[in-house]
Amino acid sequence: MVKYKIEVDLKTCVSTAACYATDRIHYHAGKNQQSNVVGGQTDESKSTNTFDDDKIADAQDAAKACPVSAITVTQL
Repeated sequence: MVKYKIEVDLKTCVSTAACYATDRIHYHAGKNQQSNVVGGQTDESKSTNTFDDDKIADAQDAAKACPVSAITVTQL
């Protein structure tokens, strides 16, 4: 299994839904339809969580789908 962190910059997110349309395991619509990380900690500026599974490629594909590059996926 791979451990990785997903972070969504909510100040950059423009609510296109590209990430959670691509990967509903890691992302969902939050306040104002902005992307939130499933099960994560969310405040006004970011949503973040760590995962320990084999779905990092799905998370990375969703990050690439973001038209404003608001998502980072970092392997820990």
